[in-house]
Amino acid sequence: MPRPTTIFVVLLLLLVDNSGAQLGQLFQPYVIGPQQRNATRLVLTEELCSQDECIIQKHWSQEDICGYVKCNKDACEGGGYLQWSQYIKCEYRTAVRVILLIVSIIYLFFLFIVMTVVADDYFSPSIAGIVRHLKISESIAGVTFLAFGNGAPDVFGSIASVITTPKPKADLAIGDILGGGIFVTTVVLSAIIITKSFRIAVLATVRDIVFFIIADIFIAIWFLNFNHVEIWMPLTFLGLYAAYVICVILMRLNSQRRKKARHAKAENQRKESTVNHHSHKISTVIGFVMDYAHVINFFANKKISSMTNNMKNFLDVKEDSLEDGLVDEQSDDEGEEAEFHIAHRHVYKSYDEASLAFTDVEEIQPKTWKSWEWVRDVANHLRPWPGKDEFFEMSYFSRVISIVAIVPNFFFKLTIPSNEMPWSKPILMIYCFCSVQLALFAVQISAKSPFHGSPGLWIYGLLVSAVLSVLALIFTPLDREQKYYREVYSYLGFLMSIAWIYTTSSEIINVITMIGVATGVSQEILGLTIMAWSNCIGDVVSDVAVVKQGFPKMAMAAAIGGPLFNLLIGFGLPFTIACLQGKQIELQITPVYRLLMLFLAISLFTSLIAIFVQKFKVRWPHAVALIVVFVSFLIFILLSETHVLEWK
Repeated sequence: MPRPTTIFVVLLLLLVDNSGAQLGQLFQPYVIGPQQRNATRLVLTEELCSQDECIIQKHWSQEDICGYVKCNKDACEGGGYLQWSQYIKCEYRTAVRVILLIVSIIYLFFLFIVMTVVADDYFSPSIAGIVRHLKISESIAGVTFLAFGNGAPDVFGSIASVITTPKPKADLAIGDILGGGIFVTTVVLSAIIITKSFRIAVLATVRDIVFFIIADIFIAIWFLNFNHVEIWMPLTFLGLYAAYVICVILMRLNSQRRKKARHAKAENQRKESTVNHHSHKISTVIGFVMDYAHVINFFANKKISSMTNNMKNFLDVKEDSLEDGLVDEQSDDEGEEAEFHIAHRHVYKSYDEASLAFTDVEEIQPKTWKSWEWVRDVANHLRPWPGKDEFFEMSYFSRVISIVAIVPNFFFKLTIPSNEMPWSKPILMIYCFCSVQLALFAVQISAKSPFHGSPGLWIYGLLVSAVLSVLALIFTPLDREQKYYREVYSYLGFLMSIAWIYTTSSEIINVITMIGVATGVSQEILGLTIMAWSNCIGDVVSDVAVVKQGFPKMAMAAAIGGPLFNLLIGFGLPFTIACLQGKQIELQITPVYRLLMLFLAISLFTSLIAIFVQKFKVRWPHAVALIVVFVSFLIFILLSETHVLEWK
């Protein structure tokens, strides 16, 4: 009896071979070459080559499809370097097309890993360095710079899908933003709640949900009443984001005022009694131990919860009050989340601690160029894999990511200045040489000539790089640290990280667009599934890790505040830029958009109602309700795409 593998290979060969008899005729539109076409050729008119969408008719020949895709790049390609739609549609051999499709999907997942690594390990630390240098308050930084760092993949994905082509792909951008919002506010939030039940930060959580609902209502009104994007629409979202930032700042100032008043009252009470005085000291020690348990855990590599529990029992303090010592439920919970920093899936009270913990690079300061110590210094800085201790402290998921990202990490270290690394003059010279070329490559102008008969811009980039490297060689010290280099690296790292994120986003859009062209699946479906969910997988891992380390309120704030930021900025910023460029962006209310906006509102109202029903403490019924909402959303999407569900 033949094996299934043998049968599969035989069938595949029959399909690929043009003499495949009946099976070959059955799959004729997909396997025969252009030489066998006797149908009328498709006339590629200017109108056909400037369509808003890549619509391939079933009766077209393979050669017609190839010509259409080539002449209609704006609609059929995503704006990146690799022309995946052409590779698939202009290949007449089925086996090769299948291989290309598999390779493109693997490449897509690889790009998502690259995006995650550059955002978490390079972009966010650069932003934190800028915040420290500018001395921006934690409350403002948390909802501006740090939120931008966390939402960089979604925001830049939206920018790439909207402004990289003359005809913006609004479907993909909005599908990604709203689909990601539904996924995070249901699946990710459910994972947080299932991991640990806890009392929420009431005012902060309600604030974020209310702003999210308002944004969802706005976008629903626009889709129902307008057929294109007008500039006041994205500007409204940017204004709503500004109002959100102001609200956060005011709540932060109010909580600080109340906190000072409580501390003053506690100080007066402490002075009234010697007993109270000693109790206050012990309570302060316990509070310190609990607040910094995660840091002590990192260095001691063991739990200290039993010690804090014994001390708690000794003082006969209520369990809830001690657990809530990290963030006061009645006062400071509105603004404390931004004081923490996540690095490599660990939580730290400040950026300095995170940087200290994960700068696993030996500091080598060569005295002269003849010593060859500088070679070891360069090798140390460019090492693309984590140290042994750091690697075994990672979760299994993070280990896989670190292994897959070895090659991208090497190129990141060549081009992105890191403020976490010790000073190295040779590395500065490498940055000067490589960063200019990356900037030209990211905006896709390396091969363009500034004037007729001129070589490409990459030649001029080489000259600029050489000049910068020589200046670094002459004017920077070799044997001692350059003053203010961390501050300069923060700004340069920010710009170079943006270049990498933008380039990666363009390639992601390219592959997803090809999948839509090859399968006929709509852009909004691809945005709300592949693109949205892939960008959110990291949120599941990091938020659950944050909960396990004792910060569930911060995780919940990220699960609601993160998608809110992505919606306000991910819609407001790219569409404002596109409108200022004079681009026409159509708004077509499709059944998918109706379901996206409807179920996003349902998920938010579900959480808002559950918060009050459960008396400000989230438990497993809340998680179950959110999972039901998400499953229902998937069912309705499936029914809508198969035309079982029709909107009147």
